[in-house]
Amino acid sequence: MALHVSAQVKPYLAVVRTSGETIKGILYQVSPDSICLKTDQSRISFCPTKVKTIKIKEISKNSKYLTYLGQDAYQARYLKVSRKMKPVRKWGEETPTIEEELSGRIITGVYNAALNGLASSFRVMNGHSKFLNVNYDKESYNRELDNLNVYALEKQLSNQAVDNSSSQSLAKGN
Repeated sequence: MALHVSAQVKPYLAVVRTSGETIKGILYQVSPDSICLKTDQSRISFCPTKVKTIKIKEISKNSKYLTYLGQDAYQARYLKVSRKMKPVRKWGEETPTIEEELSGRIITGVYNAALNGLASSFRVMNGHSKFLNVNYDKESYNRELDNLNVYALEKQLSNQAVDNSSSQSLAKGN
């Protein structure tokens, strides 16, 4: 029985700065002679001697919803039953009315949604990033070529294809 483990293909956003412009796109292909980005419209290739800097950012799409303020009046740890068999809070208050309960839930929902909106934008902005200073020099670009290949989408896809074919051949017994 073969164990099938497949690496996840993850696109990375690259921001390439040249002398005249800054282009954003998915880092698609990296070779000793060029760097290729895939934008919404097309693929754009650059010669390493035309590139000043390359910034690579991880595209994070999953962020968990966190509860910053809780409002649950009916939690068992807060309730007792009085002599009149009416639920009361441990500190002697009666349970909230429907209006109080509803307003408390709405306020905490709005508060949590606002804080999660702020927190998720900070998580996206401050994700994993790598900065390469090529400075129009092909030698410094070639030194960083192996590191760039890790982030290139085409290289990740080819590595996954190799992993899948080798695991299939192991499963067949070859």
